[in-house]
Amino acid sequence: MQQDRFYVLVGFLGAGALCLLLLGSVFFYTEHKRAQAQTFVMFFNGSLKGLVINSPVTYLGVKIGEVNFIELTEDKKRNKVRIPIYVRFFVNRNYSFSQDPVHLLINDGYVANISKPNLLTGVAEIELIPSDSPRQFKQTYYQDYPIFPTYNKVEPYTSMEDVFETAKKTLEDISELVRSKEIKNTLESLQKMSGSLDILVSSLNQNVPGVVTSLNQSLKQITAAAYSTQNLTDYLSRYPESLLRGKQ
Repeated sequence: MQQDRFYVLVGFLGAGALCLLLLGSVFFYTEHKRAQAQTFVMFFNGSLKGLVINSPVTYLGVKIGEVNFIELTEDKKRNKVRIPIYVRFFVNRNYSFSQDPVHLLINDGYVANISKPNLLTGVAEIELIPSDSPRQFKQTYYQDYPIFPTYNKVEPYTSMEDVFETAKKTLEDISELVRSKEIKNTLESLQKMSGSLDILVSSLNQNVPGVVTSLNQSLKQITAAAYSTQNLTDYLSRYPESLLRGKQ
């Protein structure tokens, strides 16, 4: 009888241990999944153009999350429409549970900012950037989701309309410059300079033949003098006594 009680006790202990093991497995699995993908909510005051489901969330140029859900809600306190952006972060956290990486970024003063939409795809991304004026952040929640701080300033993006408008303005400026008085005076000066160059060239064409003729005559005279000097040198080398008695 006592032996039967022992087996029953062992069975209860084994069942309890198995239950604890299952509960622990479920707990750690839940924590692991929660740590791998954490959802935050972001609210932006500016334009949300370019944000779509699966828009990337980047930190230092690396994708660390994506937009998971976008909805339209009502802000009852301010009687306004709000658009919460649900963002899912890809978090790798160990089981020491010291600090959450996303909360570390928040504590370091990082805020979310919407980038300019891509000109080709039209898709914008959410960048985590250092805040201009970092301050102590107090965690708040929306629908049980933690709220991630945002920059709430969207830089104006360059649309195709802006590109064409800029090109049009540039062409108008060029056209105005071409028609300006300064350009007209410059062209007139160039025309006058061109006329002066034509006169100079004509004058050179008229004077050059005479100059060339004079140079030819001078060269002939120099050549004749050199020839005479060479003959005299040859004669003196053969008859040096002629310097004393003269040429016979």
